[in-house]
Amino acid sequence: MKNLVPLLVFFAFCGCREISFKEPQPKGKKSLREVPEKLLGKYLLQEEKDTAKDTLVVTRQGYLIVSDRKQSLLGDSLVLKRYKGYYFLSINENPEWILRIIKREKNGDLTYMSMDEEDRAFKDLVNDLAREVGIDSVKIDDKMLYQIDPSPRQLINLIKKGYFKKTILMQRLE
Repeated sequence: MKNLVPLLVFFAFCGCREISFKEPQPKGKKSLREVPEKLLGKYLLQEEKDTAKDTLVVTRQGYLIVSDRKQSLLGDSLVLKRYKGYYFLSINENPEWILRIIKREKNGDLTYMSMDEEDRAFKDLVNDLAREVGIDSVKIDDKMLYQIDPSPRQLINLIKKGYFKKTILMQRLE
């Protein structure tokens, strides 16, 4: 179970290279002060390729992954926004923001999406993405960061064009 939490990277940044953002997304849209009522509840977390399972508890203030026992609350470093039917969860990993996208399904399950790198080399992802939106790169502590700053419309287009892929389906328990 404990290896499921790092694999999900649901609310934490993994050590792998990833496209990041300069600010919480979508920029210019208002942050939610509380998690909306329709997202509250318990969800089964299970990686498709793994038999390990865990439970995610979503509360008004944030979330808790049961095996981790650490609650993460909405605030300055964890920002939730809603736009065009998607929920955008931005995680502050100074000096960058990592983005996860959540879509509520009609049956109450949650689809969790992240920027797709799995099917291609990172440099190919960067090259393809550069055709859609400007990319800034900066080297910090021997680590190269690639950041984008899309408009809300560009962000939705990135989702529609498949740059964000379903990572996991969180099955609603209650």
